Amino acid sequence: MIFADPANDMPSLEHKYKHKNKTPFALLAVVAAMAILPACSTVSVNKQPSAKTIAAQRGNIVTDNKLSSDTASVLLSAGLNEQACMQQFNLCLTQLTDSMLNEHYRPALAVFAELHYAKARQLGESKDCRNALARPPIDPYYANTPLSDTDAKAQQKRTDSCLIGYQERLFDAIKTSYTYLFYDSLEHDFEGADKETRRSHAQSRIPSEMDIQTQDIYNAASNDVITQLYQTADGGGKMMGNTKVEYLPTSASTATSSEQAVIANLTAVKGRPTDQIKVMKMHIDDYNLNVYLPNENNYLKNANQQTAALTDLVSTYELRLSGLNSISKRPGLGISLVASLDDRYTTTIRQLLISSLADRTGRLHQESPRRTASDINESSKERSKDSLDSDDASTRIYPTGHLLMTGLIKPMGNSVLDTLSSKQLDIHLYNPYRSESANILGDDYPLAANFSAGYGLWLAENQLDGVGYLNLITRKKEASLPKLFMLEPYDADKRVIIMLHGLASSPATWVNLTNDIFNDDKLRNNYQVWQIFYPTNLPILENRYQIQKLINTAYEKTDPKGQNIASKNSVIISHSMGGIIARMMLSDENLVDDLDRLDDQNVLSMNEKRKIRDALKESFGQQQLRERFELKALPQVDTAVFLSSPFRGTDYADRWFTRALRRIVYLPVGLVKTVTDNLAALAIQGDLAQNPLGALYLQNGASQLSDKSSFIQLTKDIRINDRITYHSIIANNDADITRGLAEMQPAGAKLDLSEEITENDHAEDVIDVDDSNALLTDSDELPGQPLVAAVTVDGEIGQALTEQLSDGIVPYTSAHLDGAASETVINGGHSIQENPQTILTLRRILHQQLQQQDTN
Repeated sequence: MIFADPANDMPSLEHKYKHKNKTPFALLAVVAAMAILPACSTVSVNKQPSAKTIAAQRGNIVTDNKLSSDTASVLLSAGLNEQACMQQFNLCLTQLTDSMLNEHYRPALAVFAELHYAKARQLGESKDCRNALARPPIDPYYANTPLSDTDAKAQQKRTDSCLIGYQERLFDAIKTSYTYLFYDSLEHDFEGADKETRRSHAQSRIPSEMDIQTQDIYNAASNDVITQLYQTADGGGKMMGNTKVEYLPTSASTATSSEQAVIANLTAVKGRPTDQIKVMKMHIDDYNLNVYLPNENNYLKNANQQTAALTDLVSTYELRLSGLNSISKRPGLGISLVASLDDRYTTTIRQLLISSLADRTGRLHQESPRRTASDINESSKERSKDSLDSDDASTRIYPTGHLLMTGLIKPMGNSVLDTLSSKQLDIHLYNPYRSESANILGDDYPLAANFSAGYGLWLAENQLDGVGYLNLITRKKEASLPKLFMLEPYDADKRVIIMLHGLASSPATWVNLTNDIFNDDKLRNNYQVWQIFYPTNLPILENRYQIQKLINTAYEKTDPKGQNIASKNSVIISHSMGGIIARMMLSDENLVDDLDRLDDQNVLSMNEKRKIRDALKESFGQQQLRERFELKALPQVDTAVFLSSPFRGTDYADRWFTRALRRIVYLPVGLVKTVTDNLAALAIQGDLAQNPLGALYLQNGASQLSDKSSFIQLTKDIRINDRITYHSIIANNDADITRGLAEMQPAGAKLDLSEEITENDHAEDVIDVDDSNALLTDSDELPGQPLVAAVTVDGEIGQALTEQLSDGIVPYTSAHLDGAASETVINGGHSIQENPQTILTLRRILHQQLQQQDTN
């Protein structure tokens, strides 16, 4: 016994120590030992935060760069040291296998999967493997000094050996984790399987920490294999010395052979877009890997070139997206990837400045002597009448250059042992927009996806905000015509949302709205986004014409017969100047009939008006002039949302600082010459841009937003086609006025809880959050006065209030549209497209459209 009874032992102890004459010291030693022994407990108990306990239970080699607690415990029980196990890996696995005496085989697979991946990471981080696995430097200047031939051969031998081990460990990690995850679906053909208490296949498992950890290992190992295979196939990396790549022929169309196939994202092979097409075989040592891509032209066009099945491939594991209000993800199996295509369109500030400088220097060298009016008139007749239309609109439709993929690796085999010993791995790359699940061993499993990744890369790669501003003020020879960007591969079964930005802006203005659409399952599954990027310095009539021609071309290229879901029930969302353009694209009015009333002071005679019209016809041609002034509503669109659009203009455009900015906004030189050469030949006195008719094409877009401009006078009362359902979202920058509106219409008020409510000593009223019948009370229970974020207007607003409503740039009286299905006033400034309440209102409108169509 460790602890004896002191009363029984004392006499003998006394006799013993008394005989040796050391009794006092012996007693002290016994007392001290008895005091110390209880404190030498094997286990100690201390409290710690529950979050720390959970983190320790769920961490593993992937998340914490150390083995999980389960795997560490198994090694300890087997008498194995972790470092020694990594050094003598094969021997460690043998001893570990011998130590597992129970009949629960599935947990053992998780342990082996983690050990395989831990070994792979150790090898990948070693010097011998690191040199081969790392991406080569962008600049050769940073490359290492070349080795001698002898040293290079020795290093190559070590590298090959390391890579072989690295690759085998990754493959083993995938096979064992895959076997663990789909254990119930595999045949149990191993020794002792009949003794294992198997769960019913129909019984669902509650995911454990081990399940999550093993799925992490499967995804991480798959990520390493796929990204390294891309580098191998692309020639930029090396897996091992005897890797062989074989490309298989596909019938995907390329941009040079079929432009429509690229824009419409047609199927490359007979079948469904979700079908998987084998495009590449890879032979690595004794392993055979098959690579599959979706049966869509955008995914297969590079494989068709027999140079690479994939272009630049980035795993979302390696991306950190900042600047987005949220990251749109779908949980599931597999790894999210983004493939950037070689021929994708990019636009940067540097490109625009170079183009502008080239135009200016070219004009300096090519200046010609001053011409007479007759010379001008004669040359204008010789000039092509459709010079502004020479650029084919289809060349300015850009399918997404960043393709989203979900990668999944399937080892071949229908039984546990066959899967673990398999030497064939099938790598499937899915389009996550079309494929929400993958079939594995007869069951469907959800596929993971990161829908923000491609969009984030596109925004980061294209300096859209800066280019939008420079397009406004940079003098260029040729007009920078509108462009259409498809944010995902065209899908015939999804409706189209067209987004039009405002003055001096770009598609980047829609970043939060677009990302929230991606983050809403129902909207993402039913809508695809087309964003228009247009130069806001162009006259608005010309911009409307060019944008509508671009949109019509996009519909014609994707669906010539107009039978797809994508060609019906489209939605236009527009802000500011974009709303003015959108309204014209949804009207059937003939503006030619209203040209005469522009000259309400009879400055021009009828003969002069006729000559101006003839000059415009000479500039564009009879047909093109008619298309510019005779409006026709887009037949594919049935819903529109206008955000703070100055339909009746704004006096803000005439304030001194705005007029100063307008002076540095240039029209494209080519457009000015096309129109002015013909008008100048008429020898009309005065500034042509001030002429009420000439101003329609000789004032820039910013100037035409003035409530005194000829353009606003011509278009302020145009009517929207009766079949279009349209909504208005209008900003008001005076919180007190918004609050007053909320008092008048409390049922439609939304409180602003986007920020902490602070003390307000001057607040007499506060919001009663518990009273659904009254918005305001005299209660002082809350520390401050929450703002009213938005008010849905139901009925007429008094004139006294409407005259005060404004976002600081566009007054309510200019943005209001009679007949709107809904009108919402948002508390904030002119840029309400970024306001969370605006985005929420837009999402409600889109859900409402889907619900109405489902009902019909």
